[in-house]
Amino acid sequence: METSLRCCSSMLLLLFVPTCLQAQVTLQANGPGDTYELIQSVLGSGTAGEVPDCGHSSFGRHITEVFDSQLNKNVFVFHIHVTPDNDRCNGSTDRQRNEIKTHGSSPANLKGALNETVTYRWKFKLDAGFIPTANFCHIHQIKAGDGDDGAPIITITPRAGNPQKLQIIHSTGSGGTGGEIHSVNLSSFKGVWVEVVEKVKYSTNGTYEIVIKRVSDGATLLSYSDNSINMWRDGTTFCRPKWGIYRSLNSISQLRDEQVRFADFCIAEGSATCGATLAAAAEDVTSLSKKEEPLKEPAAITVKVFPNPAESSSTIDLNFKDAGKTLVEVYDMHQKRIAVLVNTNLPAGAHRTLFDMKSVPAGTYVLRVLHNGTVITKMIAKQ
Repeated sequence: METSLRCCSSMLLLLFVPTCLQAQVTLQANGPGDTYELIQSVLGSGTAGEVPDCGHSSFGRHITEVFDSQLNKNVFVFHIHVTPDNDRCNGSTDRQRNEIKTHGSSPANLKGALNETVTYRWKFKLDAGFIPTANFCHIHQIKAGDGDDGAPIITITPRAGNPQKLQIIHSTGSGGTGGEIHSVNLSSFKGVWVEVVEKVKYSTNGTYEIVIKRVSDGATLLSYSDNSINMWRDGTTFCRPKWGIYRSLNSISQLRDEQVRFADFCIAEGSATCGATLAAAAEDVTSLSKKEEPLKEPAAITVKVFPNPAESSSTIDLNFKDAGKTLVEVYDMHQKRIAVLVNTNLPAGAHRTLFDMKSVPAGTYVLRVLHNGTVITKMIAKQ
């Protein structure tokens, strides 16, 4: 693996840092379009394949990207519908699934090996009206990748009840024991962004730590650790994380269509934490998040929009260091593409196009510029 920061700048979302930090990889939303391709470019081929699109093609892709005003950046949105969404059209009628994961085709540094320590860090937001089920409803799993890979080792599970709970559930595998090892009131998690830091030592006598904090003020909502817990499975060669929505349909009358938002996934090996050190390193390398967008543009692409906000039209000035294939699109906040402004090969240098807003309602729109595989997004407001 390359570890120099110079090499980092050539990658879109795969972030390598110095060897003293060991391997760590990030996945960040970069704006509407090509979401599955983005996920698989980081996590590996087929890692966005556990979606219900085959049974609900009229909706389109069930993982999308939107600009989130609370985080002030693009985020992933995982959609699930009571009907007709299912479990990958595999014949199961009692459950539905919309998840991303690492698996066998993923790079080795994204899979947990025996006696290896791995840290997972990410953010998620449940809707304020989110309805859990009395049956299973997992938004995160740690599972064996093969061998005894039926039941997950760890899940984060919203659970119906009085009160509703957010559970941490552990299972020791086939023929073993399993159940809740920690829980807190779910109400604190509804309608707010939280950040999860989860640290695992993969071993039959392993360790497990998890802390969940509210993003807005840093308040700790959940904290749990166990220094002697079975975090391995018979016959497995690796363990891996999953994120999304995987829920039972056995109490379908209690459910509703849901959207769960996720952001800023990070997987780190060894002593790396995906924490402040990683964030500092990210300031020095290319990232496609909105926060770090100005670092990207001067190197190869400049995008300027004016006036913004606008009443009838906005001018978009583009400047490219290199010639290449260029696609300029506009999306609304529901992921619907409403305009294709440019779709051609353009030479290096300055170019100008126009977004005519006369036929669109007032609101916020996402401008997406794709040039030679690099994506830049801007927000455009119509008054």
